[in-house]
Amino acid sequence: MPQFLGNILIWMADNHMQVNSAKTKEMILGPLSKTNLPVLKTSSRTTERVLSFKLLGVHVDSSLCWSIHMNSIVKKLLPDSTYSNS
Repeated sequence: MPQFLGNILIWMADNHMQVNSAKTKEMILGPLSKTNLPVLKTSSRTTERVLSFKLLGVHVDSSLCWSIHMNSIVKKLLPDSTYSNS
């Protein structure tokens, strides 16, 4: 994995692009999320590993389950509701 990240960083440098390390997140998908993989590091800092994040208005989690996204939608539609699909 570090070799792959290194190739991306080289390509970005060749194309005059930079990683915004403050906004970069790492999420391991599927069964690998339960393993102890090394954290990715850029030249300036270590990326933050998250279990879920919001991308273009959709909540994505490491198990690719829709419960976090659906709960957020229900909370917007029914703000006084105590609905939980956990």
